[in-house]
Amino acid sequence: MSAENERRTNIIANASRLLSDAKYLSDNKRFGSAFALSVLALEEIGKVVLDIWSASAPLASPKGLSAHLRKQMAIAALLLADRAVSEVGDADIENALPDELVERVAKAMYESDAGKFSMHVKIGALDKTKQLALYRDDWFEAAGLYSSSFGEADVTGMFDRAKSAIEAVGVPKIVRAARAIYERSSTI
Repeated sequence: MSAENERRTNIIANASRLLSDAKYLSDNKRFGSAFALSVLALEEIGKVVLDIWSASAPLASPKGLSAHLRKQMAIAALLLADRAVSEVGDADIENALPDELVERVAKAMYESDAGKFSMHVKIGALDKTKQLALYRDDWFEAAGLYSSSFGEADVTGMFDRAKSAIEAVGVPKIVRAARAIYERSSTI
């Protein structure tokens, strides 16, 4: 195994450790902390995705975004690409795609959980929600937001995304499509 692949494997192992810790917290009804650790695990996976992309060619970096948001955007792009590749199926994508297939794929991506997650990442809501799960800030409390507001469903959704991301990072077709989505979204 190359040093680069070993490094990536170690990062994914760390993400798995974070998810295991989050599961423990969730099982003990500590949903806010479990949610935050789950997002941190996603960011670790995002680090691997960005590393894979950067190894093949320089990567456009969205201006003004923190490293956390870039990693979250990489995961959002990966999950969108997974949805798109699933929707395209066996269609010949080397040639022009029929308009109806393009529309079906776009609709499936937009309406999917991955599409909604991507929008939350893009507007910074995931990062703010992670902060809400960890910190007590006056503006959160003024808005009536508390870490105790998290529930099992919030954590389960993050677990499901992490599992899907770990699976997708091993599929080159999805990783390539995700890079295109990421780079396109960084120019918008």
